[in-house]
Amino acid sequence: MGFARIVEHPDRQTRSRPRAMVDDEAQGNLQFGPFDLSSKERVLRREGEVLPLGSRALDILIYLAGRPGEVIAKQELIDHVWPDVTVEEGSIRVHVAAIRKALDDGQFGNRYIANIKGRGYSFVGTVAPLTGNTESRNDKFRHQGRLPVRPIMMIGREMVFSEVCDKLREERFVTLLGPGGIGKTTVALAVGRAVAEEFGGKVHFVDLESLTDPRHVAGAVATSLGLALKSKDPGLELVDLVRSQKLLIILDSCEHVIEAVALVAEQLYQETEQIHLLTTSRELLKVEGEHCCRVLPLDVPPDGSAQTADTVLRYPAVQLFVRRVAARAGGVVLTDEEAPFVAEMCRKLDGIPLAIELAAGQVAILGIKNTVARLVSRLELLRLSHRTAVPRHRTLKATLDWSYDLLSDAERIVFRRIAPFVGHFTLESVRYVAGEQSSVDAEIFDAIAGLVEKSLIATRIDEAQAQYRLLDTTRAYALEKLEEHGEFDPISLRHAEYVIQQLESQKEALSALPRAEKVAAYSRQLSNVRSALEWSFGPHGNDEIATGLAVASTQPFMELSLLTEWQGWAEQAIARLEGRHRNSRHEIEVSAARALVVRQDLVHEFKLLSGLFLHSSWTTDIHRALDIAARSRKVALKIQNPDDMAFAETMLGAANHLAGNHLAAQKHFEACLRHSASGSRAGHYLFHHTTLSLAGMARSLLYRGVLDQPLDYARLAIEEGEKSGYPATLCRALILILPVYLALEDWQRSEQYIAQLSELSAAHALKPLQAIATGLRGRWLLLQDNVRDGVPLLKRASEELEAQRHEMLNMDFVSDLGAGLAAAGLHEEALTLVANALDVQQRGGKFLFVPALMRVKGLILVSRSHEDYPEAEASFLSAIDWAKRQSAGLFELMAATDLAELLLKQDRVAEAFKYLSEALDRTPAGIVSPAHERARQILSQLQSGSEIVG
Repeated sequence: MGFARIVEHPDRQTRSRPRAMVDDEAQGNLQFGPFDLSSKERVLRREGEVLPLGSRALDILIYLAGRPGEVIAKQELIDHVWPDVTVEEGSIRVHVAAIRKALDDGQFGNRYIANIKGRGYSFVGTVAPLTGNTESRNDKFRHQGRLPVRPIMMIGREMVFSEVCDKLREERFVTLLGPGGIGKTTVALAVGRAVAEEFGGKVHFVDLESLTDPRHVAGAVATSLGLALKSKDPGLELVDLVRSQKLLIILDSCEHVIEAVALVAEQLYQETEQIHLLTTSRELLKVEGEHCCRVLPLDVPPDGSAQTADTVLRYPAVQLFVRRVAARAGGVVLTDEEAPFVAEMCRKLDGIPLAIELAAGQVAILGIKNTVARLVSRLELLRLSHRTAVPRHRTLKATLDWSYDLLSDAERIVFRRIAPFVGHFTLESVRYVAGEQSSVDAEIFDAIAGLVEKSLIATRIDEAQAQYRLLDTTRAYALEKLEEHGEFDPISLRHAEYVIQQLESQKEALSALPRAEKVAAYSRQLSNVRSALEWSFGPHGNDEIATGLAVASTQPFMELSLLTEWQGWAEQAIARLEGRHRNSRHEIEVSAARALVVRQDLVHEFKLLSGLFLHSSWTTDIHRALDIAARSRKVALKIQNPDDMAFAETMLGAANHLAGNHLAAQKHFEACLRHSASGSRAGHYLFHHTTLSLAGMARSLLYRGVLDQPLDYARLAIEEGEKSGYPATLCRALILILPVYLALEDWQRSEQYIAQLSELSAAHALKPLQAIATGLRGRWLLLQDNVRDGVPLLKRASEELEAQRHEMLNMDFVSDLGAGLAAAGLHEEALTLVANALDVQQRGGKFLFVPALMRVKGLILVSRSHEDYPEAEASFLSAIDWAKRQSAGLFELMAATDLAELLLKQDRVAEAFKYLSEALDRTPAGIVSPAHERARQILSQLQSGSEIVG
């Protein structure tokens, strides 16, 4: 009598199941463990793969699984499977053995069919009906892709599981409440998988464990949803982005940032109608709409009750203990002699799953009797802790104390020194952080193996590499031990150094990966990056490490669309670097070594400014981008490196281009190209500056109307983009130079480059760039008067960019979309679109598109009604004025041409001639383009009209 007893007494779980329900379920598809059983198809599948099983064996399995928990007499089975044939009981045993073999019955603690001595057979696995008989397990997994892939083994949680599912459907907002290690996350994940289909697969799991700054709670939720927040009120922005969606958001481990979580959760609940929230916490959020479901300790055998193996195995706490022991030590038989010890142990552990699992980990070493005896002795002090304010936590701490006492000296050292790691880590990282110069790898590896065996470290195999993780409460305990031994700061320093080394060493390899893989890799590291930043910038941190880490983490935060969070670290780092510069200027003259340190600080400052420049550009804060670019140039002058100077000039060129300062932009782009010619690299840090400067030259010349030169720079930009070896660089080059070909109406070349951009961005999962390719295709069609096909593409591109929080990139299409909507008769929508875009441009100092937007506004008004002619004229005049201030000759000419046509409609020939001739006079001689040709044709028409009038 042993481990099988766990599943020989299922009446606690099945007592209330109506027979009719069981019979109905038996007629369809059933699921148990990794298996699907279809009685209609007469087939058994494991994770979608059909398993070979004979016809009689299938009959037996279907009959038993359709009546889980019931003891089916052998004669009843014979009568069902062989109704017209006389067979002996040995036939049943043969087929049951075949079923058990197919199900791997008895391996890894999994039991499905129990032989009840003297009575018959019982199906003892947990059975669930599969809705939609044709849906495969793989289909279900696809629906649940946003949930962590974790093995879930729930014991004794049927009631709370059902309660949470029901409350979630009815009330929308449920908190799973309970102490650490009680199993809240396990229940939450099980619920998420169970209801995934009801949400169309939109179930998002947000692990808040690694989040130390409450201000980033909304950002963490947004990242899980694939969104990026940019406003100063991220909670409200998050609500606006998800307001119309039906989602289930699981917020896990809320207690350490509970006030921030409460605010976000309450906003989501109050301001939406279809967002469902499931939170796990050690205390209630105490906000409107919250419904509590307590996760209680597992039931334990009461003291003084019968203590046979049969009776104690009815209780989930004992079932969990025996299953965990079986998983670690193989075949385990619980005897009547041992049953009282196990029952007492479960009571002493208060039925807390984490504590039970920790205790079970020692059985492989000491055996059940010795383990229980030692545990009982060590936990005598628990009786005192029951009177404290947090008794469950005290119980778990005592369990961890006991486990820690069992460790060898080497295991204790490694255990406490891996405490800084948040989430998963590798043997290599343990060697760096926990090792000593005198230690050998074997000692560290043996210590890790011992910790895994003792259940203090969880493990998984990921891409053929072992990954380890300290459980939440175990990590907190290890941190206490680290502080007790006076090692918190030195080990935290090692941890931060390792994070820097890891980020730097993998940068090149990750840059070559598709974006989805790159984001996944950085997401796995984010918790450790945050932890290292927290310590480095803390009161006992290290300035050199802090600034180095801020630099090294630029790319991860950028790839994860978390530049707003990174901005805070970068600004702190720059402040510290500038402070060091001020304090050490006099030392530079007398200390060459100090000069080298200062130069390295300047290099770090330059890289941080580069990242802040990208953030300012991304958030359309061009005033700040100009300031940061100017500061970057000053730092680059001190470093005296051609690449840094080229990069700084590129930033200045890009910022001035976005601000509409085309002459200044051209000057800085030219300076970049001069520095690049004497430097060693065409690009570094965050973008390929030579490619960007060449494309910037093409665009500056285009805007200025100097149309005999942009094509040469456009061609060189594409060549540099191709040579860079980075798909994103080439895509950006194509995006930047395509307006040149479109302005010149080179439809064939434009179509070729748009197709190349579409294919390249799709192949490398560059979603924002894919959306831009769609918009460029729409513009290409619209410029050829194909309004019907062009407008939908432009709308789709704008919607996709807005959904991905890349509104800045959307501005390229607003003018074209406005013109297209007007051509389709949607004047009000077009005017609203342009008005909003103008507001965004002027608020952020990004004046690049203002002339084009004012011109399009005029065109919309002209096409709406002759009553709008005065306002349209004002818009054209404003466009001309803006273009003059920007030296944007091409846009001045186009606006003047439109104005001339409007004035000509009103017989104001002389005024039309004046505006158009002035614009053409400012155009360089010999320029040929569709815009110039149109202007000259109208001017000729006006000259004829003037002569007639004269």
